[in-house]
Amino acid sequence: MPKTGRRIAARAIDLAVLSLALFLLAALTIDAITEKATHVLPEQVIGAVTNVLFSAGDVGAATDEVGDSAWNLIVSRVQTSVLILIGFHFAYETAANLWQGRTLGRMLLDLRIVGPGGSKARFGRSLWRAAVTVVCTGGLYGLAWIALLHGSFIGGFVLWLLAVAVLVAYVAPALFGSARRSLGDLVAGTRTVHAGAYATAGRTVLRAAQAGSSAARNAAQRVPVQRLADSYQVRRAKETGGRWAARAADSEQGRRLRQLGATAGDRFKDVYRQRRGGDGSTPPDPQ
Repeated sequence: MPKTGRRIAARAIDLAVLSLALFLLAALTIDAITEKATHVLPEQVIGAVTNVLFSAGDVGAATDEVGDSAWNLIVSRVQTSVLILIGFHFAYETAANLWQGRTLGRMLLDLRIVGPGGSKARFGRSLWRAAVTVVCTGGLYGLAWIALLHGSFIGGFVLWLLAVAVLVAYVAPALFGSARRSLGDLVAGTRTVHAGAYATAGRTVLRAAQAGSSAARNAAQRVPVQRLADSYQVRRAKETGGRWAARAADSEQGRRLRQLGATAGDRFKDVYRQRRGGDGSTPPDPQ
């Protein structure tokens, strides 16, 4: 069972990814609001001034109209960004659960989500877990902001309290429960386990290093012998030995030794005939 600190660190990395997405959306939202205000609001201001001139100086109504238009523009863009962020969070969690159960944080901390019996989490379980995770860890906060932007203070406050409550309910089983499973895991029937990817990679690297070392030692043992057999000195010794043997065979001493050998053979035959009574039979070959 993974330690709580590792799971918190993995979740922190995932929140960093969501924060990066939030900053990008905020930059795009501000840019869109600025561009819209540059092109649309001046026309509305001119229209408001015209209305003031033709409405007996009703400045308050004209100002309210321009202010409402600007505020509606801001609310529309911010609300769209919040909904996009919630959708991105849901897609990120669902895709991660389907892809070996590993978000970026869980991948870096060597964790993954599995279904019953350690099997891969199927689509339905991945969808349920992602939905519960998004609602409990950010979705309700986003809806609270949308309610506040639309002027519903009470609705926004209620949603904020509900967001805090479900966040505690989501985290408490993972921190204090015997199985260390979050609310998303309990609803979807999943659990967080060690992926073991780093250990597998380490064993693979170790086996490859051992195989390379063994091959290097064997090569080192074979190379000196082969070099000795193919060395210039050994070849010279072979050639010199061959020449000496040929010279010895063709020398005067060699010829004398061959003649002595032949004479000794003839004498052996004579002695054998004499012992046999001179019957003239040929003795067997002494060889």
